[in-house]
Amino acid sequence: VIVLAVVVGLGEAGFLDWFRSSKNKGHDVCRVDFEVFDPKGLRLWTPQKSGLKSFGVELFINPVRGKKPVCNFCQTTSNVTQGKFFLQSDDVIIKSGDILEYVIVTFNGQTTQRHKPRKLIVDDYLIKAKGRCSCPTSVTPPTPTDTARQVLTDPAAEIALLERILESVSKRCAEGTMSNYLFLQLDRVEGATDDLKQLVVEYFNKKAALKPLAATIQSAEDGSDGIVFKVSGLIDKLKILELTRTDGDIIDYDKLSAIDDIDIRLSFDEQ
Repeated sequence: VIVLAVVVGLGEAGFLDWFRSSKNKGHDVCRVDFEVFDPKGLRLWTPQKSGLKSFGVELFINPVRGKKPVCNFCQTTSNVTQGKFFLQSDDVIIKSGDILEYVIVTFNGQTTQRHKPRKLIVDDYLIKAKGRCSCPTSVTPPTPTDTARQVLTDPAAEIALLERILESVSKRCAEGTMSNYLFLQLDRVEGATDDLKQLVVEYFNKKAALKPLAATIQSAEDGSDGIVFKVSGLIDKLKILELTRTDGDIIDYDKLSAIDDIDIRLSFDEQ
């Protein structure tokens, strides 16, 4: 009777939720921030969450599928400075446009956990001149997050955003053909295409700057460690990339497809 009561109690509380939370306790990680130095060097950091004893990263630059990856930057630390874990290399060379694939490794004092691989496309805003500020000391450049807030309230910020998008269009046209595809990084999700599209829409609706763009999502397909989705136009795509570039959740699938096993875009039905 006692055993039955315990089982019923766990069932009411959600046995799977209880099990997962026990297993993953102390392994939660906040967003990882990257700073690339010119001509070489890398620094990244993340806030320490409750129960997290050490934080590490295995990072691969422009990995090639089918070949055994070589870790370009592998480091772990248990030191916490101002509430954050910091990792740094003075030797690694990273350039604008490089694709970084990284695996977070956490230790909670008892178990070690390797997290799902994530990807980051290096943009110019991530690159800093080593040993000196890349801008005048009296000027603090707005972050992409600040820009996302300003676009909602300031017409001038919207104009500046569109100017950057047009500049990006010009640059990308010189590089080659662009598509309307983006990649939302999540744990692998199984389900019907319509369900995946709804997951992307729900993600947009939770973000104030992205909510007006939720209607541009046309279709979605399951991809490795995330969802490949199509938006209605190139300007919408570039606007989304501008508004989300510091979050790291949404990246350009055109660049990502160069290192993926298969180009998911081929499975989309053209309208």
